[in-house]
Amino acid sequence: MSETVLVVIDVQNIMFETPGMPPFEGERVLETIAGLIASARESGVPVHYVQHTTRGAGSEFEADSHNWLFHPAIAPRPGDTVSRKHSYDAFWNTDFTAILDSLGAKKLVFCGLQTECCVDTTVRSALAHGYESVLVGDGHTSYDNGVLTGEQIVAHHNKTLDRRFCKVVMAKDFRFEPRN
Repeated sequence: MSETVLVVIDVQNIMFETPGMPPFEGERVLETIAGLIASARESGVPVHYVQHTTRGAGSEFEADSHNWLFHPAIAPRPGDTVSRKHSYDAFWNTDFTAILDSLGAKKLVFCGLQTECCVDTTVRSALAHGYESVLVGDGHTSYDNGVLTGEQIVAHHNKTLDRRFCKVVMAKDFRFEPRN
């Protein structure tokens, strides 16, 4: 039995709709993530979504706002699980661990946004929580930040995280094992 869970981090409307801040290869990354989700579902692998939520009316990730909603290209379906988080770490002060335990998770496959924030922090935290992890190297993205381009940020994190905190695998080289 596969003990794998696909974890989709913060693929929310605001991440793609902020004027003047397009994510590096955003449309291609959305297609990659949608492909991972379809492959996971075909293999019977659970899909878990992490949703960044900020507190306070008018905040950029205010619950139930348009910005906060998952991007329609990858939105959860009935049977998928969702955790809301208030920090970069999906494990901290959330129900994420309890949900993973209920799914029998031992191996986590990560994709999403933003590479140097929530993706990086959650991948590192997964190691500390005892999970084997895979980061889909072309399934996460970021933005130009005035020092590095989004492309450089993704490449840097793929190199930094690989073999230290997780295994980095490109989508074309990754396959889910069927879950019984």
